[in-house]
Amino acid sequence: MGCSRPLERDANLHPPGKRIVTACGGNTLIYWDPRSPTPLFKLTAQDARFDLSGITSLAVNPASTIVVVGGTEGGVRVVNLSKGEVISALGGHAEGESVEAIAFVNIIGAVDGSSAPVGSSGAGTVVTGATDGKVCIWDLNTSRLRTTLEHKVSSTWSL
Repeated sequence: MGCSRPLERDANLHPPGKRIVTACGGNTLIYWDPRSPTPLFKLTAQDARFDLSGITSLAVNPASTIVVVGGTEGGVRVVNLSKGEVISALGGHAEGESVEAIAFVNIIGAVDGSSAPVGSSGAGTVVTGATDGKVCIWDLNTSRLRTTLEHKVSSTWSL
């Protein structure tokens, strides 16, 4: 599927049957239309804003407008799927620690997986977990860290 390393790290199909997001450890994120062999866009380490030193996790928001990508060195990037651009870099995890899990969550009763009021089209709330033992809860409407939960003696591998 276009990664420089033989192992595809992760893939998501969003919205069902319309687009595919793939990522690999070689720090490549690719957005596909499954009807075409040519990607809609590709982000690599060549784009300094995207460089994560390798990708370990990803999640697409329920509206299929953004993808959140976690890296091997603690970095998290938010990418606009329609433009193929990095929207923001989230910096809550320790440098050198791998972001192993990402999940969008529904907070405050929103119906779209975001923390925005019901009926609005906010970017959402996402949770990231890493080998530093931290679980970071992010408001993507503002790119701000809402809170951090911390395990003192263990890594966070899944959410």
